[in-house]
Amino acid sequence: MARRSSSSEKTKQIVLAVLGVGLAAAIVYQLFFSGPAPKAKRNPQPGGATAGSSTPANPSAPAAQKTRQLGAAAQQEAVMQALLADTTPLNLRLASGGGGASKPGSRGNVFAYWVEPPQPTPPPPPPPPIQLISLQPQTAVAGTPRTITLVVTGNKIPADGQVLIDGSPRPTKRLSETQLSTEISPGDYSSARGINIEVKSKSNPGENSNLIQFVIQQAPEPQFIYKGRLGTLGQPEQNYAVVELNSTKEIKRTKVGDTIMGIWRVDSITADAIELTLTQYGIKRRVQLQERPK
Repeated sequence: MARRSSSSEKTKQIVLAVLGVGLAAAIVYQLFFSGPAPKAKRNPQPGGATAGSSTPANPSAPAAQKTRQLGAAAQQEAVMQALLADTTPLNLRLASGGGGASKPGSRGNVFAYWVEPPQPTPPPPPPPPIQLISLQPQTAVAGTPRTITLVVTGNKIPADGQVLIDGSPRPTKRLSETQLSTEISPGDYSSARGINIEVKSKSNPGENSNLIQFVIQQAPEPQFIYKGRLGTLGQPEQNYAVVELNSTKEIKRTKVGDTIMGIWRVDSITADAIELTLTQYGIKRRVQLQERPK
């Protein structure tokens, strides 16, 4: 009896196992392999029958369709749960510098360090208290061998206003409430450049003016060459220099006291050079004899 009872129990366990496997297979098929049921065609004719058929609609079709829809929703939910349960680490090798290009495009790199935007342009400083308007004269020629009296005109010039040349205070005369004057020596403008002129108060250096530039122009040079000499050296009336004009290649003969090109006075003629004076400015120049090619 004991053996028969044991065999019966084992048979029951096998049957239950087979039933469990079949139930699990049915559930898996229902969740993952069954699709939505095809929708039944609606009959526009009264009575609920399909077109071309006299059979009535199946009253159990909506319930089957609803069951299949619930199966599809359960399938999507199962897929979502599987994705959420996946804890496999992401492969960040390419993003972390293992490969790929990281050169910023035309719009820049969003991962770059923050760069401070340019600051707005500060407003211009307020104008100085003293306003200079003009100079007289405005220019001079470098190398002129004489002193120039420079007159500075402006507004709001204090009683103790002083003229500065390139930042250096100079002896100043007050001509009126709007004018001061100072002297510029030949050494101050011996070369072509710009000289800064300004005015400051002696008692209050913070009371200053704007800058006005006094322009020193380059002195002109003789535009001819000394080609040769004619006559006797010791007799000025018979001692001639032969020159050639650069612009026209014209040959001219000149003696002491004559003027070449209307501006260069001949002071002396030697076998080696001509001594000249620029009549407008008193500037001296020396033109060497051009050696003949051998």
